[in-house]
Amino acid sequence: MSIRFIRLLLLCLLAGSQAVWADTASGTAQAQALEQLQQAPARGLFYEVRKGGQKAYLYGTIHLGRPDFYPLDLATIRALAQSSELVVELDATQADKVRAALLQNGMLPRGQTLDAMLPPELGKRLQAQLDAQGIPEAAVQPVKPWMAGLALLAGLIQKMGYDPELGTDFYLIQVARQFGMPIAELESAGEQFSLFDRLPHQDQLVYLEESLSLLENHQAQSDLEALIAAWLASDAPALHQLTLKSLRDSPRSAAWMERVLIRGRNSGMASKVDQMIRSGHTPFVAVGALHLTGETGLPALLEAKGYRVTNLYPKNVKETP
Repeated sequence: MSIRFIRLLLLCLLAGSQAVWADTASGTAQAQALEQLQQAPARGLFYEVRKGGQKAYLYGTIHLGRPDFYPLDLATIRALAQSSELVVELDATQADKVRAALLQNGMLPRGQTLDAMLPPELGKRLQAQLDAQGIPEAAVQPVKPWMAGLALLAGLIQKMGYDPELGTDFYLIQVARQFGMPIAELESAGEQFSLFDRLPHQDQLVYLEESLSLLENHQAQSDLEALIAAWLASDAPALHQLTLKSLRDSPRSAAWMERVLIRGRNSGMASKVDQMIRSGHTPFVAVGALHLTGETGLPALLEAKGYRVTNLYPKNVKETP
């Protein structure tokens, strides 16, 4: 086993710590690192795609986490180590770029406030949820309605004890950087936020109102708990059912969500992955697990392009009634 791979194992166990790496690791540390990764359960979704002599890996991430989500299992880490680059939806660790994209897409023109553009009843409902999440009212006054909806979701995630910076995207990016592995993005923060920003004003109000409804009836919290449970269990059918449920629960936004956020983004990502593979790369592609499920998910789209897709977590497959 190479020193590079041994150090990779150790990093996966200690990601987020201030450990100082030596060029070699003790035999005891090597053995402990390997044992912990061998014992780590499969989490998320994991596929290999092949065509001819070329291949890539698809790993389904979750954009939040807790320390006990790690380490990821040995098969996942070994595949990453053998890949030519890590490919993510976007590199959220580049905070300046994310902040610039938010300022460009999510902020109201100078002099306008969110309160002034909301119907009074919707404004009251928003204030109640801001209070429940511990978000200062002033924090959302400069933002557009769709951005206020996302801010409420972020507040709920933190209130439930999860941290976006402990999501698997951050974890894998940290591992890749430690070893000088190239990192590529399938999208940018600007591209993602612009999908919301292109919504007409009335549709942004609808998106905010439906987000508030999900919070008010505690459905958002139960759905988030179900999402985490399905990801931890590598349960692709359950994850797909959650996607379908999200469309049913937001009927007025559902057509846009399905066309733009799901079908449109998945098609674009699949085309970019296909191009990378045809260019001779062996990418490890890490995107949100919901992008890997259903007939419009990346595995299905790549299979339609002639790739052989293999589920690398077959023992976790469950039948859906």
